[in-house]
Amino acid sequence: MPGESLVQVTSGAGPKLHTWQRTIGANNVEDEAVYPAEFPIASYSVYWDNVSCATVNDHIIQVMAGASLNVRVRHVYIEQNSNATAVQRVSFQLLRLTTAGTGGTAVTPGRYDTADAAAGATAMTLPTVKGTESTILRQSILIARQALSATQTQPEEAIEWTQLPGMKPFIIPAGAANGLAIKSTVAAAGVTCNGYIEFVETSFL
Repeated sequence: MPGESLVQVTSGAGPKLHTWQRTIGANNVEDEAVYPAEFPIASYSVYWDNVSCATVNDHIIQVMAGASLNVRVRHVYIEQNSNATAVQRVSFQLLRLTTAGTGGTAVTPGRYDTADAAAGATAMTLPTVKGTESTILRQSILIARQALSATQTQPEEAIEWTQLPGMKPFIIPAGAANGLAIKSTVAAAGVTCNGYIEFVETSFL
């Protein structure tokens, strides 16, 4: 396999780089010190609280791109809020939409930095007319509790989808007809859920 290599850089007048010298073969090389800076891209979250999962195939939340910027979803979190009528498995799908749903409750994306512009993306919980479903990207199971324990710590079930190193995030291309939805595929009587979707908007794909 190929080994370590180097590219020659000629020093000049001006500011100095912080480096650490070592030897590769017969060559002295400079490893440059690099420090992560603050993330500059505007960041947003869509949060929902106490949304019912009682109706099969409801879209718990949808996020639609704005007209001009692409949405890059970094993190999705879902947790149970109210108790189930009976303990059961609740299945959630993360899927693409090719049209926007209508008639639900609008949710305004929150800005992590108030100096940033408002998000172009829009969000809605429980649209009465669901958007057109396309590709399923993820599916996970949450075991919905029936009651809280009064005598010991109650473990909380939750689902997280996070961008992994070396992989792209979930990308919603710019255009108001493009989106993602979280769908509850069972009728979970009594269950409500909370959650949030964290994303950034970029002009590039």
